[in-house]
Amino acid sequence: LGKTCSAIASSIAAITTLFKAQLYGLPLSRSISLYQSTKASFGELLDDQAQEFGHCLVVVFLVILFEFTHPGDGVSTFKEESQLFLERLRPWAQHPESHSELSIRLIIWLKILQTVTMRGGGMGLMSETICCLLPNYDGPFPSIKPPTNSDLGLSTHLHDVLCAPVFDFYFRLQILSGQIAKLTHYHRSRTTGVDQEEVSQRTAHIKSRLQDLWESRSAIQREAPEDLRDQLAPRLANAVTSLVGICNAAYHAELVEIDRVLGDPVTKWTDSRKAIHQIRQIVDDECTASDATKTEGLNPGYLRPLFLYAIECMDKEENQWAVDRIAQIRDPIYRSKFFSTFAKELSDAQMRKERRVTSKYFCIWYFGTPPPYL
Repeated sequence: LGKTCSAIASSIAAITTLFKAQLYGLPLSRSISLYQSTKASFGELLDDQAQEFGHCLVVVFLVILFEFTHPGDGVSTFKEESQLFLERLRPWAQHPESHSELSIRLIIWLKILQTVTMRGGGMGLMSETICCLLPNYDGPFPSIKPPTNSDLGLSTHLHDVLCAPVFDFYFRLQILSGQIAKLTHYHRSRTTGVDQEEVSQRTAHIKSRLQDLWESRSAIQREAPEDLRDQLAPRLANAVTSLVGICNAAYHAELVEIDRVLGDPVTKWTDSRKAIHQIRQIVDDECTASDATKTEGLNPGYLRPLFLYAIECMDKEENQWAVDRIAQIRDPIYRSKFFSTFAKELSDAQMRKERRVTSKYFCIWYFGTPPPYL
């Protein structure tokens, strides 16, 4: 696509240059320049009715991915509603049956990124109007077809078949996570008893849906990691067990988050205590059994479950375990050094005060800046 569309080529160059700059500690000026150039060429792309909207969608995704990875000081591009963009999006979204596998995947990931950027006091990277216009699809979601001249082999096909229902689970979990995020005091009033009662009722409903989702999880997610390793070839087993572990840990993280949203006393444990133990078991298994973890560090997909574990366990030993695990995430894009320090300091503050401390405002007070997206 980048060979035939300059806006796509520019957006690919922007995100790859940003990644290399963060990976190697290089100046960001070149990537930001490419990002600005992409936004300028995107307007021309929208205005060209001969260009299919799927091409526009690729640029939207890459621009949002850039802003997710490197949040700027200004308003996100798609928080400001372009009338031309809405005019192109609206009719396209009304015919989901005609959308390509790539477009479907991009929409799914846009929704996931919106959820992530709504959590922890974030305001999201897309406007409410755009979010409401994005089409809904029934799963299971199709995989992106490989190029016709590629020979990916049987293991890739098996991976797609086994992991398709796991990804479907993860996507539906993130939609519920976004609903939980909207119940925090960052997004709605919590000042009166009526407010709090309404939040409690909505949370109970979401929790019920979470439990239904868990009960309907795929057979592959119900298998013990050691059983999967016994039944699958080592390379495939590592990939599948890692994905299953991340998704299962993400589910338990939402139960921990619900307690934090409700603001119950930290001594009053509900399902979150069991969820915390499950997160530790999943991560310990990954660290013990996965060859990739030993050579490449812990999978970044465990970052949020570990962070929530660290700030909700209210125990020095357990907190230190989680902080140490966060530090094992080596990819600099995920800022594990920052999040391990953040988790440690926030947990210490909570244990001193014997109550929860608001994470966003603590971060601003301690580090002088809002937290990056988690």
